[in-house]
Amino acid sequence: MTKVMDYLRKSFYLPILAITLIVIAFIVSSPKEVFIGYKDILISPSGLTTDFIAVGGLGAALFNTAIIIICNLALIRALNLRISGIIYAALYMIIGFSFYGKNILNTIPIYLGVFIYSRFNKVPLKNLIISLLFSSGIAPVVSYVMFGFGMKLYFSIPLGLGCGILAGMLVPPLSLHTIKFHQGYNLFNVGFALGIIAIAFNGIFRLFGYQFKANSQISAEHNLFLYIFLGVLIIGLAISALVLEPKVIFKFPSLFQRSGRLVSDYARDYGKSLVMLNQAMILSLEVFVCLIFKVKLNGAIFGTILAVSGFAGAGMHLKNVFIIYVGAVAMALLARQDMAASSTIIAILFSAALAPIAGRYNIIPGIIAGMLHVAIVPLCAIFQGGIDLYNNGFAAGFAACIIIAIIEAFKEEE
Repeated sequence: MTKVMDYLRKSFYLPILAITLIVIAFIVSSPKEVFIGYKDILISPSGLTTDFIAVGGLGAALFNTAIIIICNLALIRALNLRISGIIYAALYMIIGFSFYGKNILNTIPIYLGVFIYSRFNKVPLKNLIISLLFSSGIAPVVSYVMFGFGMKLYFSIPLGLGCGILAGMLVPPLSLHTIKFHQGYNLFNVGFALGIIAIAFNGIFRLFGYQFKANSQISAEHNLFLYIFLGVLIIGLAISALVLEPKVIFKFPSLFQRSGRLVSDYARDYGKSLVMLNQAMILSLEVFVCLIFKVKLNGAIFGTILAVSGFAGAGMHLKNVFIIYVGAVAMALLARQDMAASSTIIAILFSAALAPIAGRYNIIPGIIAGMLHVAIVPLCAIFQGGIDLYNNGFAAGFAACIIIAIIEAFKEEE
């Protein structure tokens, strides 16, 4: 029993989350509905923005997420790795996008590609764990080639697998280079690398008459349930943190002094309790933004909230995220966008990728970064055809590069 509790603490209680999701899945849906819905999720083209709640139902979407969590935790355990702050962030990114875009079928070929890269270059797979975990952001290339183009399955399935493996092989080397582009100020660095890979696939397939198309299949049918789930998660994280370390709140003044620039590891520097309480705070801010604009939650928005919150372990805190959100919300309001629309609120929430700019350069650059992110996101979606789930990470890379270049130019003049 002691070993079990020790493992649960080391894994931030994520196994409990997975089990809870499975239990709820079979409460809200019958077994037949769960498994039929899960099959529909597996054969969905899965491009942005495909809400798996709309595709397979709430139970199937929860079940899909639980399976993804269990498989990734098993992989981390097999590699005998500690769940660091950045691994925690990667896991929550995976959890979030399991509600719109990721499943086991389209994830495995990507992981296999990273594995092949590690063997070919004689690099231990555990050394590439960050690239591997984030690599599934391009999983839709597998599903779309298999099921989105209308090709014969005997041809599309091997082609989709091959595309996934190739994409996975490209992720580690590209992500090493892209971090230099934005100098670590885009927390979703692998998303930027995936955007480049997605553009290449999109361009090649277009030449042969096949076009990836972004999807907009969403369902707000379970809005209340999703808000309640987030509320319970926030309370659970906060209580767990305070029980494990009652004085954890006193660490936040030090945390707020951190820029969050890649690669930060709050789990190593401050402990698991602070990460969980920090995550509860960031989740609360995200929910507040949604409530103030009367946003109805669907799988995509709900998944985005979860995906962003994981970076409470590696780069984000209430101070630097809040500044970015001020800029992102201001730009959306100035542009008279529909603040309750999924595309608008997702862009605002994911603008938190630029939190290190606010953390390092403070209010004005942070606000400008948030504004620029909201302006760039729609253009990036056009380039990559909806097969990079981390489209906002792609956009954030450009926004960070522009802001940092301007700041550095003025500093040199001074």
